[in-house]
Amino acid sequence: MISALLLAAAAAPHGHAQPPQPIPAAARQQIATVEAAVARYADFEVARREGWKKFGGDSPLMGEHWYLPGERGGVDYRHGMPLDLRRPSNLMYTLIGGKRVLTGVSFNVRLGDGEPLPEGFAGTADEWHVHDFPRAIAAALQDRPFLRWIANGWIDANYRSRGDNRGRVAMVHVWTGSLPNPDGPFAHHNRVVPYAKLGLPLHFASGGSEGAARGLNLVPENGCAETIDGALWIANAPAATRKRLHAACKAAAAHVRPVLASRDPQRINTMAEHGWAKFDAEWNRLLTAEQRARIAAITEHGPAAPTEGHQHGH
Repeated sequence: MISALLLAAAAAPHGHAQPPQPIPAAARQQIATVEAAVARYADFEVARREGWKKFGGDSPLMGEHWYLPGERGGVDYRHGMPLDLRRPSNLMYTLIGGKRVLTGVSFNVRLGDGEPLPEGFAGTADEWHVHDFPRAIAAALQDRPFLRWIANGWIDANYRSRGDNRGRVAMVHVWTGSLPNPDGPFAHHNRVVPYAKLGLPLHFASGGSEGAARGLNLVPENGCAETIDGALWIANAPAATRKRLHAACKAAAAHVRPVLASRDPQRINTMAEHGWAKFDAEWNRLLTAEQRARIAAITEHGPAAPTEGHQHGH
């Protein structure tokens, strides 16, 4: 339940992505170690046979997170533990043409109050973000007392009972799979994912913004549901708001869809960015400041989005 709650919403920084930081040789070697360790999982059936389990949905510009239960599985590291680069915490897959494609992995490190982000990989290019469990529960379940009681019981059993009170989880993505990330191997999101899902050449993403990628993500049949439903559950938005936002999302997707046949990357990226901007404006118009704040509390995930911290789509 908690994992699904945290992955229900993600920060949505807009505009053109920042150029990726240079990757030092030591970090490149570390990434190569990760790639070699997870190469067998390019065949999803290997992960399935080994017992990896999915939590959350197919998040926009990211994909699915999978974990391996038990001591032999992926590791939730604690602050101060060195990362075993051969044992990531999660595998990341995304559905492309009905097939799960390995896009990368994540490493998760549990933090206590006041403990800094992990050093992680060599250099400063690795971009860690933090999921704050107590803050997420307080935000999402403030007017759902029964669910809040269940969630706090889960935290008691899985965190506080361990004696370290580490209720925050720092996470870094490492894009080691088959979809190279134009924003670097440690970026929070992968702008290539929606292009791949729509069968567009992957190099189209290099000339587009994250807003363009998010506009393209609305186009598939389930794109609006992926973008809207989890975040609106967090916000506890009324059914009327949900209906209006789904209508706005479908209109934005219809704005983008006709230009895909042009195979013109500039036209596609421009229309996709326009479509996302239209939907984003409706999102901020229809949701209250309190509802947006509840969604924003779910993650600390990259730079703050504009217009009062609007975040949705993880």
